[in-house]
Amino acid sequence: MNPQPYQTPPNWWPSRLSPKFVRATRFWRKGDLAKLGIHEIEVRHGERISESLRSGAGVLILPNHSFHYDSHVMIEAGIRSGWHTHFMSAWQVFQLAGTFGRHMLQRHGAFSINREGTDTKAYRQALSILSSDPHALVIFPEGDLYHSNDRVMPFREGAAAIALSAKKKSARPIHVYPAVMKCFYTKDPTPELIEMMNQLEHRIRWRPRPDLPLIERIYRFGEGFLASKEIEYTGSTHPGELPERLRNLADFVVQKVRQQLDIKFRGGDIVDQIRTVRGALIRLTEKAQAEIQENVSNPELEARLESLKQHMDDMFFVTQLSSYRGNYTVENPTIERIAETIDKFEEDLFELHYPTPRGERKVVVQFGDRIDLSSQKYTAAELTQLTESRVQKLMDGVNRERVEVVH
Repeated sequence: MNPQPYQTPPNWWPSRLSPKFVRATRFWRKGDLAKLGIHEIEVRHGERISESLRSGAGVLILPNHSFHYDSHVMIEAGIRSGWHTHFMSAWQVFQLAGTFGRHMLQRHGAFSINREGTDTKAYRQALSILSSDPHALVIFPEGDLYHSNDRVMPFREGAAAIALSAKKKSARPIHVYPAVMKCFYTKDPTPELIEMMNQLEHRIRWRPRPDLPLIERIYRFGEGFLASKEIEYTGSTHPGELPERLRNLADFVVQKVRQQLDIKFRGGDIVDQIRTVRGALIRLTEKAQAEIQENVSNPELEARLESLKQHMDDMFFVTQLSSYRGNYTVENPTIERIAETIDKFEEDLFELHYPTPRGERKVVVQFGDRIDLSSQKYTAAELTQLTESRVQKLMDGVNRERVEVVH
C-alpha cells in the first residue's frame, strides 16, 4: 500500500486527453510496463467498447485495480481496439507526480478526485464525459490498489452513482462495462521471491529460513508481524484464525481513534469507516495548523497536531491491514498469489511506492457484457453489486484457464 499525503487537495487537475499524444507516447508506456516485468498483453472483446462509442453511447469501464500501472495496460487495450479513455485518479497521484508528471497524466486523460471529501469538480467532469464526450471513462471502484489479482475487493458506490446520474441527465444511452485485468507469470520468479523473503525476515530481526517452503515462510512472517502489531495496539496477542484477527485488529484501531476524537459515522464497512475518520482527521489537522499559525508558540497545540498525525498514521496502517486476506495465499497457492503477498510485505515494511519487479508477466484484459442502463432500473447499491460480481466472474473465468498450482 503506497504511503501518500492526506489533506485538502491544493488543486484540481482536469483531464486534457489528447489521443494523438497518447499514441505518440506508446513506446514510453511499454517501457514502464517492461520495467515492472510486464512484457505481453492480450486483449479480449475490446471491440465491445468501440461498438458502444460508435453507437453514440456514453461508456463507463469498471475494472479491478490490483497492480501498478494497470492504467497503462488499459490505455494499450484501448489503442489496440480503436478507442481512448479518461481516468478518474486520486489527487495524491497528481501531487506526487511533479509538474512534468502531472502534464503527462492530464494528456493521457486522467483527472483528479478527492476521495476524502465531496469533489464537485471531479463529479461534473465525470458526468460531462459520460453525457457528451466521444471517449470512454475508466473508474477503479475498489479505490486503493490491494495486490489481490484473484479476488475483487468491495466496490465503492461512487462509480455507480455517477453512471446513474449521467443516465438521468444525458439524452444518450449509458453503457457500463465490467472489465478484468489479470497478471500471470511467464517466467518463474521463485528465486527472487526467496531472496526477498530472506530480506523481509532479516528486516524484523529473524534468521532467514530458505530451507522452508515459501508458503510456510509467508504465513510464519504474517503471523509474527500481526502478533507484534496486536501487542503494540492492544497489549497482547489474540487467538483465532488469521482473517478474524486481521478484522478484529482493524476494527479495534478504527474504533479507538473514533472514540478518542468523538467522530461519528453511519455504519458501513471498514473502508467507509477509514475514510470517514480520515476525513475528520484532515479537518481537525488543518484547524490545528491554522491555530498554530496564529499563535507563534503553543506547546499544547503542537502536541495536539502530533497526536492527530499519529492517528492519521494509524488509519494508514488499518488501510494496509484491510488489504490482507488471511487465507488468500494458502487456499490456492499459485505463484501469482505468493508473489502478490510478498510484494505487499515488501511495500509495507520498506515503505516503497512499488515492489521490486520479479520474473516476467503477461496481462489478460477482458471486457464483459455491457450493462445498458436504459434497459433496467438500478439503485447505486444494486449496480455496484452487479458490476462487482461480474468482474469477479470474469476473473474466475480467466483463472480457470490456468490451473497450475505451486506445491
